[in-house]
Amino acid sequence: MQSPVRAWSRTLRLLIYAVCLGAFIVDLTVDAPVVFGVFYIPLVTTAVYHRQQSAGWWLAALASIMVIIGLFLPSISRESGISLVNRILSIVAIVMTGYLIHHERKILKRLAEQTARAEAADRAKSELFNNLSHELRTPLAAILGFAELLSARAGPDQVAALGHIKSGGKRLLATLDNLFDLTQIDDRTLRVRSIDLGATLQQAVEDSRPLAVGKEISLILAPAVPPPPRVLADGWALRRIIDNLVGNAIKFTEAGGTVEVSLREAPEGLVVAVRDTGAGMPPEVLEQIGRQFYQADSGFSRRYEGMGTGLALSLRLADAMGAALHFDSAPGEGTTATLVLPVGG
Repeated sequence: MQSPVRAWSRTLRLLIYAVCLGAFIVDLTVDAPVVFGVFYIPLVTTAVYHRQQSAGWWLAALASIMVIIGLFLPSISRESGISLVNRILSIVAIVMTGYLIHHERKILKRLAEQTARAEAADRAKSELFNNLSHELRTPLAAILGFAELLSARAGPDQVAALGHIKSGGKRLLATLDNLFDLTQIDDRTLRVRSIDLGATLQQAVEDSRPLAVGKEISLILAPAVPPPPRVLADGWALRRIIDNLVGNAIKFTEAGGTVEVSLREAPEGLVVAVRDTGAGMPPEVLEQIGRQFYQADSGFSRRYEGMGTGLALSLRLADAMGAALHFDSAPGEGTTATLVLPVGG
């Protein structure tokens, strides 16, 4: 069964052919200095429906021949000068239309080839990241597992070294996860459903507490009274956003500082706020937040680790599931990340 669009295009082509044929018959029977070539230009444009790239030239040649035949039949016009000029202008217009159609087909062919190459490169990139993720995660898991086993029997002089191994491995694993998720986010389907945000926050904070303790930072989850309503979100995406926000707050807060996670209701939805007492960010850095691989202190003088993928991933995930994520910061005053989620369920 033909689609409505294909059926309509076929009907349009038949109508154009009928009009052109009718104009040609009139041209053969009436001696008038009318620019009949105008009626043949739509005939040339139907080349876009043909697969052959040279169709535009063939149709332009056919239309030009029809114009020339109409010059001599039924007889040469009494106003031969005007008629000849009209016919020449008609042929010029037909040839120009044929050239433009031919040029358009060449451009479309190049675009199709470039699109095919881009899709092949994208598939190759996805396969590369899939293989890279597997090849890096497997040894990392083994390293972290052995580090945990050795920590249980380590002497005082070995604890610090094993701690560096574990923190470095976890940081590398987190960076790899963010990078992989960021490159694959367009292929992932988010399933928005009703979620207990309070329980998700509590679990995320507890999972991040060892990192905060290692940096001597106070990580606080402010109690929500009364218990907050459920929100509409994708469970995996919500957890990734919260983990990134809390992890970033801990990373940019110095020892002795505080990271507070709070939850409150607002007219626009349920609001999660992650506040830290870190160095804060100037306005020019805030404008760049979320740009992939952006680091405020890039170069050899960097104080903080990371590739700038966590916040970029968080912003895209928040947008994909209908939430809003924004940041408020100033130098010396810390940073507050605010996630607004729709209430539901």
